[in-house]
Amino acid sequence: MRAYIARRLLQAVAVVFGVITLMFFMFRLMPADPTTMLVEQGLSDEARQALLEQWGLTGSMAEQYWRYLVNMATGNFGSSFFYQKPAWDVLLPMIINTAWIAVPGMLLGALVGCALGIRVGWARRGSATERAGIFLATIIRGVPSFVLGIFMLAIFSTWLRWLPGFGMGQLGLTDDFGRYFTSSFFLHLVLPVATLAIFFIPENLLLMRSGVVENRGEDYIELVRAKGVSESRVAWHAARNSMLPVITWLFPALAETVAGIIVIEVVFSWPGVGRELVLAVGRQDYPVAQAAFFVLAVMIVLANLLADLVYVKLDPRVTYT
Repeated sequence: MRAYIARRLLQAVAVVFGVITLMFFMFRLMPADPTTMLVEQGLSDEARQALLEQWGLTGSMAEQYWRYLVNMATGNFGSSFFYQKPAWDVLLPMIINTAWIAVPGMLLGALVGCALGIRVGWARRGSATERAGIFLATIIRGVPSFVLGIFMLAIFSTWLRWLPGFGMGQLGLTDDFGRYFTSSFFLHLVLPVATLAIFFIPENLLLMRSGVVENRGEDYIELVRAKGVSESRVAWHAARNSMLPVITWLFPALAETVAGIIVIEVVFSWPGVGRELVLAVGRQDYPVAQAAFFVLAVMIVLANLLADLVYVKLDPRVTYT
């Protein structure tokens, strides 16, 4: 087990190293010049060269790459070209903003999806409930997250006018975590969270339904039923032993969360990491874009690593050498 953990950690480090190397060359091979977003048309060549030196964009590609690796190793992502402050100071509040969508969205999607999966899996095979559940999951699974977001905006914000559609609303005047606890913020939070939750329901529904269908025919289910307990309690016993695939799926699902939440933040103009990443790429703001990519890559790698380790604890039949 220790050898496996050590091997997986080395693989994770190698993946992160590959990601940061790809980021370096990807941004520097773009044809645009990052100085053009800050200065007037009359900027002299000397002033432009001074800016490039300040940002570490002078010298050969190998020299820039070495400086880049040293900075990344020390946690120095540099200063944003656009905001003129450290990239981490730009991203930290946006990471918190993204967490407000990601955490409740994933949890709500998991809870609703599992509840529906239990109901669909316990229904009689071929019944209307089973067919409707599988059909619903298939339809939602085939809808891109941005289409789902636009649909939610059109229905609940534009047509019914029940909820605001864009931004975070009015925050509190303080700079601490308490500034988020306003009615305006929570109203603006509803649609993005609901969109992400709906986006994650199908996988949870289908995984739980498959597990329940597999377990409902096991001998222990007949034993529980023979004890005279209610049918809902029997279904719960089958569902409890069907949660392993769902729990282990939640960790690598973080990768899908990243892909979905970037689009959702853009659709709802939510100032999170995903939206800022898109803006930073368009602005040629290398430090912010690289820091955002790095944070997302580390989250995904760690999530997959935790999934492998948790699976061993949840299922003793699995062993690693």
